[in-house]
Amino acid sequence: MMKIIFSLFILSISANVKAASYQSGNPNKPQLISYDSVAHPTALFEYPETKHYKYLDLINDVLSKQSENTRYAFEGGNYHMVLTDFDISIDNEPHYVNEHFSKKGTEIIKEGTAFFIAYLKEKLKYISSHYMYKYDFENNYASDLMEFAHDLKAIVYDRFAYEYKHNFVKFRHEPEDKKLREKARDFFVALMKNSAVRIQGYFIKTRTDESFMYLSQDASLYFTVAIAPFRVNATYDFGFPEFEVVHDGSPPLKKLRSYNYK
Repeated sequence: MMKIIFSLFILSISANVKAASYQSGNPNKPQLISYDSVAHPTALFEYPETKHYKYLDLINDVLSKQSENTRYAFEGGNYHMVLTDFDISIDNEPHYVNEHFSKKGTEIIKEGTAFFIAYLKEKLKYISSHYMYKYDFENNYASDLMEFAHDLKAIVYDRFAYEYKHNFVKFRHEPEDKKLREKARDFFVALMKNSAVRIQGYFIKTRTDESFMYLSQDASLYFTVAIAPFRVNATYDFGFPEFEVVHDGSPPLKKLRSYNYK
């Protein structure tokens, strides 16, 4: 069994989300609200094998590059989800994982890792847009957070074998070289079978006033959700996320650096 240390991921809210200002009672002047999210996921290996470290660095480099234009905050249903930590633990002991840890396997690792993070980002978007409506994190926070964790595990891991076998898992960018493409997909599958994901973040309640939607000032549910092929866990707390409000048309929003946890 893998011993996995992770931190939870955050959903990304678009930097252009329009909401009524907390500082103004005039709903006719919508303002932009920016919430900070984690810059990119971080991978770690389960076993401290020194000769594997350069390949871990390679994986983390791909995760960083593939997240350059990504905000790990997502909107959907009754909540916005913001990820403040996104950690991936990889069991580097199985042969079908470490067989590519060589100079010849560099491109395989790069492409396979790109498939992996693209898949995870798509599943985070999916749960935010298709499932968020059914949760009540204000009144049923404990049970609904655990339900969210189980739903996420089902979407990411439980359905993977079936969806992959029936060619439902597709990628926009794949290597033209057939051999590289097949080996990269093999590495992607190996990561899916031997990984665990831990995300941290918070849910912000959305409220509607006539034709305007805004983000609630109430305390938000902070969460840590850990999923793997054969395990799931979730913990929670409450806090008030810090935010920045700017007028529409202003320069790009700055990223916030801190949160007001309880």
